[in-house]
Amino acid sequence: MTVVLSGRAVKSGYNASGLLILALLVCQPLFTQEQSLRSDAKGYPRYLTDGAIEIISDRTNQKILGLAALSAIALHRYDGAVRDYSREDGLIPDELSHRLDQYGGGWAYPILLLGVGLKSMGRNDGAARLKYAFTSLVVTGLSTDLIKRASRRKRPNGSDARSFPSGHTSGSFAVAAVVDELYGQWLGYTAYLAATLVGAHRIHADKHWLTDVIAGAALGTVIGRGFGIVYREEVENDRIGIVPATTNRTVSFRIIIPIN
Repeated sequence: MTVVLSGRAVKSGYNASGLLILALLVCQPLFTQEQSLRSDAKGYPRYLTDGAIEIISDRTNQKILGLAALSAIALHRYDGAVRDYSREDGLIPDELSHRLDQYGGGWAYPILLLGVGLKSMGRNDGAARLKYAFTSLVVTGLSTDLIKRASRRKRPNGSDARSFPSGHTSGSFAVAAVVDELYGQWLGYTAYLAATLVGAHRIHADKHWLTDVIAGAALGTVIGRGFGIVYREEVENDRIGIVPATTNRTVSFRIIIPIN
């Protein structure tokens, strides 16, 4: 997902790839923490199906998609005006734009996986956390690519016909949704702010129209949230158990079911 803008971007792409390899090596033990790879692989198609259902059926996701669709329809006529304003006055400083390109085009994904892997060591739900993060990123990337191929919208700069939706933006918002789910709202807000700036960068760099960015933001968010719901249910089901309890001469059992 690295976009090459200059020699510095090429070097950054290699560094991000190296970090991704490191993240996968660090995370590898988590895959065999609770169950074998074979048994986990058998349940993965169902995991993907459940995630797809939640992406579409969750009420909040439906509102996000609906609002994004209405916004794209209403603002489509202003794509050209926003581009003209960006080219004349700029939306963000060029150096910040370059850093955001590195983040949204490569660095965000291995950093997320490495962070989740390191923070999940020794946790019972470590494998589930990593599966959630990895799946959200992969599904977002594949979905973005499929829509790009189907829409074939030309970029503002005319470089190719892969403008809709913005991949940098969808990936960054998927990262934000995962961070929000796993680490709480404050870190989530920070990640969402970074993702929003990535979207502004894509307009500033003349790579995407405003409506491309809106679509990418909605796509990444609903995918991250959809698989977040599946992750939550998976972890909660694993926590259900029967605990023996003794009082005087009586032996009883308590069934523990977490309710959020």
